[in-house]
Amino acid sequence: MTPTPTRLRIVGCGGHGRELFDAAVAAGTFEMLGFVADEPPPPGPMRDRLEARGVGSVGPLDALRSGGGQYIIGIGSCAARRRIDGLATSWSCEAALLVHPRATIGTQNRLAPGVYVAPGAVVTTNVTIGRHTHLNVGVAVQHDTVVGDYVTFSPGVLVNGDVTIGNDVFFGSGAIVTRGVTIGDGATVGAGAVVLCDVAPGARVWGVPAAPQA
Repeated sequence: MTPTPTRLRIVGCGGHGRELFDAAVAAGTFEMLGFVADEPPPPGPMRDRLEARGVGSVGPLDALRSGGGQYIIGIGSCAARRRIDGLATSWSCEAALLVHPRATIGTQNRLAPGVYVAPGAVVTTNVTIGRHTHLNVGVAVQHDTVVGDYVTFSPGVLVNGDVTIGNDVFFGSGAIVTRGVTIGDGATVGAGAVVLCDVAPGARVWGVPAAPQA
């Protein structure tokens, strides 16, 4: 018996939102209900790209309140995902887990609601990933790592084993985190940085090796 598809809305209709839409279609387990956003896009290329996906008008954010189904947030900003999740939770909405079929998920992993794992991303074993954390294309998170809520891994980030990552952390493309490091809440790791030691909460680090920036 074929399972009933999960009804799904994407919050956010920019480039990242459209990537999540395509991932949900590829997964083949969702009935796509379209996009919702704080503000619909004006006439122009963005609206044209949405229409090319067979999406009609973009609904208001509070459509989540009464529309039924699940939602996932297609916005890159950690702070925006935290804000929207707070609203959706207050409306008793249920977040979806979205894993692209070309991602690799190993054993004994724990992925919270709202997590997105893009094509080519790898989560090895005994990894915990918090709410509404996004692993973009080509990200690798290795064994025994704990990742908090609302974390953004830009494309190509490599996290080695036994790493602890707090909430609301942003990683730029191609960053590397070495084994056993702890990264505090709200930190930013710049593109291409190589993190060899712990990063304090709220710190901004760049370079090889990564060092704090003003």
